Amino acid sequence: MVGYDEKKIELTAKEYAFAGANAGIITRFLTQPLDVLKIRFQLQVEPLTRSSRISKYKTLLQASSTILKEEGIKGLWRGHNSGQLLSITFGVVQFSTFETLTAYSEKLFSSHRSLNSHFICGTAAGTLATIVSFPFDVTRTRFVAQGNYKAYGMMWEGIVLMVKHEGPTALFKGLSPTLIQVAPQSGVTFVTHNLISRLIQNFSWLSKETEGGGLKISGNLIAGSVAGIFGKLSIYPLDVAKKRLQLQGFQENRRGFGENFTCQGLINCVFKTVKKEGFTALFKGLVPSMIKAAITTAMYFTIYDETCKLLTLIKH
Repeated sequence: MVGYDEKKIELTAKEYAFAGANAGIITRFLTQPLDVLKIRFQLQVEPLTRSSRISKYKTLLQASSTILKEEGIKGLWRGHNSGQLLSITFGVVQFSTFETLTAYSEKLFSSHRSLNSHFICGTAAGTLATIVSFPFDVTRTRFVAQGNYKAYGMMWEGIVLMVKHEGPTALFKGLSPTLIQVAPQSGVTFVTHNLISRLIQNFSWLSKETEGGGLKISGNLIAGSVAGIFGKLSIYPLDVAKKRLQLQGFQENRRGFGENFTCQGLINCVFKTVKKEGFTALFKGLVPSMIKAAITTAMYFTIYDETCKLLTLIKH
């Protein structure tokens, strides 16, 4: 089980970090196409409906085929390099911090089984991981947004050009809504995963029979997918605002994708989105995002947990 557990053999901080990095690498590679679709939907001002004649993207299948036709198979992995660095950095910091904090929580308060403890530790771990990895989040969003009109050829070139033309703060555009969203999302995700994991342990076909054996892969996948959906639903409008803020100053490189959206700050972004596109615009890209959240979080927790188990076997 993810987090401190007196029944399991504890690993070192470096080993937890390695497991987090491994989970990030594999998960990012397999789910990047869903991330591309989600971001393209979130940035589109025009309606996401089949009947719209002015929208570039209308449905999941239509958007996927359009990207394949115009950009090739690589289009579905647009921004993958910066996405990988985002996932690796986030995974290393989040999981190693969460394991460390839950261990300290047990030693100080004997409260590691408390859902409140997991929420607080998950919130702190997610917040720290977000701040450390955020520049890669911004570059990933811009690479996905630019399509075939390449303002940036390589990731490091993009970072240098952003700092040169927009200043160092460009690497942290959209950080405010992200920090507001990541606290509840990370907390809800870890709490939900812990809660579902406990419930699943009552079913032998989803958990291992040995004491402290943890969940089977099927159990981990179920707990992770439920945690991902609940975590993402709790903050989704802020995710849309974050993506739109990250694109400010980069709109001219989004040619061929329809009308560009301009805003200043989180409140202005939300207000203009609702005023121009309606309240439902705050949930654009929700379907691919929910699919991605379920698959990504399920794989994330499962690969992390299985890597920890493998490291434990090697170690002992």
